[in-house]
Amino acid sequence: MLFSLSILTMFLGSLYLLAVEKQDKSWVYILKPGTMVIIILIAILGLGESSSTYGWWILAGLLFSILGDIFLMLPKDRFVYGLGSFLVGHVCYVVGFSYFPGGGAVNLWISGALFLVAILYLLKLSKGVVNSGGIVLFLAVTAYVAIITSMVWAAFYSQQPLIIAGAILFFFSDAILAWDRFIGKLTYRNYLVMIPYYLAQYLFAISLHWV
Repeated sequence: MLFSLSILTMFLGSLYLLAVEKQDKSWVYILKPGTMVIIILIAILGLGESSSTYGWWILAGLLFSILGDIFLMLPKDRFVYGLGSFLVGHVCYVVGFSYFPGGGAVNLWISGALFLVAILYLLKLSKGVVNSGGIVLFLAVTAYVAIITSMVWAAFYSQQPLIIAGAILFFFSDAILAWDRFIGKLTYRNYLVMIPYYLAQYLFAISLHWV
């Protein structure tokens, strides 16, 4: 069952990218959240095997993520609502990772590196963000960068390589999305955003099967 759902996730995600390439909006609206629905199902199937507290927080993060996906793909710009949904989702992941059995202290150098990357990237984004939505949007983006950086830090706390990989992939996906929106358009934006995004969410969901 798990193997079949994993293959289905890869298949639907590939179809979504094809639909984007063909500019088929009807299929985009179906396949973007549809891929996440399968990932959420993988997580639900793992709830019985996982630490209950950890599992429910990860499931909550996935649910807020699919809500964010829906907001971001609507014809009318709902960027702030999407940002808020993903922000809450990352908070869920932060809490969830802190409950992962066997978690431990994060190396000081790793903590410092994450903080430095977050600050430098926020400075890079700042002009475009302010020009796009003023100080209010800048504060919202700042909060988001702080939360997703905390999510990566919490993933290191879990000491689980696949969760760490998922968190880094998620950070990379969001960084590309922000670059494309606030700095300059990227040619392969959809692939650079969605492939690591789906892979990250899949790794978080599948983690419920090994806790």
